[in-house]
Amino acid sequence: MTARPGRHRTAAALTATALSVAVSALGTTTAAAAPQHPPLTRPAHTRTVDCRAVRCVALTFDDGPTRYTAALLTTLEHSHALATFFLIGPHALQYRADVLREYRDGDAIGDHTVTHPHLTLLPLAQVDHQIEAAAQQIASVTGHRPVLFRPPFGAWNARVREAAGTTGMAVVMWNVDPQDWKHHDPAFIDRAVLAGVRPGAIVVLHDRYATTPPAVPRLIDALRARGYDLVTVPQLFATSGGLHSGVVYHHGPGP
Repeated sequence: MTARPGRHRTAAALTATALSVAVSALGTTTAAAAPQHPPLTRPAHTRTVDCRAVRCVALTFDDGPTRYTAALLTTLEHSHALATFFLIGPHALQYRADVLREYRDGDAIGDHTVTHPHLTLLPLAQVDHQIEAAAQQIASVTGHRPVLFRPPFGAWNARVREAAGTTGMAVVMWNVDPQDWKHHDPAFIDRAVLAGVRPGAIVVLHDRYATTPPAVPRLIDALRARGYDLVTVPQLFATSGGLHSGVVYHHGPGP
């Protein structure tokens, strides 16, 4: 990918070192044990953070963009914080300006299918369509195919993992879930994230609910007060071997 302006402009090469993170592929396979999957490239404009040495957390947002995304991006920009967004393909087409804003800010952008179905209940051809069509829709806005995929509802199996790998994507899950889809209370969301976060955490949130963006300013402040560096998912893995297509990741490394 070509360099582009963003909140962090320092170009850095991806370092391929031993992967010390817990990943899951068909159960408990590690990325280091799956050399057949080539590492995915990281956007050149993002800075390198060694999350094996510092406390990192990746905030991720699903189901957008929506009418609430712009306010969330304003918060991230004012806080000089990065996040990872998993986009619904048609939403990306509808809210092109927000997608381009994410891209130019330096946020990571991933694929979250076309219609948000339970992929494990679909035949393979439909799984392939859901992933590939959304990737094309997102690329039509940013000019770059996503290399991150998150299955709707977190529902994946070997067939979903392989379909993502075939399109060159890593499957990104999470290990902290405040259930903002259920608890529409910013203070509750903040408490739930802070109760579960550990170095290397991947937090799942949604920018489709009006009550999630208001939780983010306080959450960012509280995480930084605890010594966390807010990074994108690619940054989280940048110095521990990178992300690999067809591998499932639940959290990153920690000091």
